[in-house]
Amino acid sequence: MLRPKLRLFLRSVALRLLRVRTTYCAATIELLRQERVIVCSNHVSLLDGVIVALASPVPLTFGVDTDFSRRSKVASRGMAVLSWLGFGAVVPIDGNSPFGIRSLSKALDRGESVMLFPEGQISETGHPCAEQPGVTWLVRRSGAKVVRIRILGAERSRFFAKSGDKLWPRIEIQF
Repeated sequence: MLRPKLRLFLRSVALRLLRVRTTYCAATIELLRQERVIVCSNHVSLLDGVIVALASPVPLTFGVDTDFSRRSKVASRGMAVLSWLGFGAVVPIDGNSPFGIRSLSKALDRGESVMLFPEGQISETGHPCAEQPGVTWLVRRSGAKVVRIRILGAERSRFFAKSGDKLWPRIEIQF
C-alpha cells in the first residue's frame, strides 16, 4: 500500500510548498466521508483545483473546463498525475454541451462526491461571480447535499490569478 502513504506525504509537502493552510469543520468532514456531496468553491486562481484536490479528506470527481482538462498539455498531464495518485478524477465540462455535467450526475449516482467551481470562471477581483446553473441542476437531479468551501489568498498570486500582487502569497482553504 505505497500509494496511500505516498499520497499523504505528497499532500503534506505540496500544501506546504504552496503555502496553504487548511482548516476543517468536523461536520463537513463527516459529510464528505459518509455521503455523496457536491463540493462548491469560489474560483480565484489556476491553483484552486489542485489545492482542493490536495486538501480534500476524500477523493473528488472534478468538473474541469475542457480548455484545461483536454487542450492544455501541462494542465491535463498534471491532472492525470493527481488522478493516478488517487487525489480524484477529472470530467471535462463544456458549457455548450451537456455531456460533462451528465457524467458528474452519473458519478453522484455511483456514490462519488463531485467538485465544481459554480461560477464557471476565475474571478477577476477575488469576489464571487454569478453562479452558473450546473450546480442547481445537479442538486435537483441527484438530491445530493452541497458543501461550500472557501479559498482565501490565492487571488493575490501574480503567477496564477488574474490580478495578483504577490509572488507567492499565503493561501487558506476552509472546509
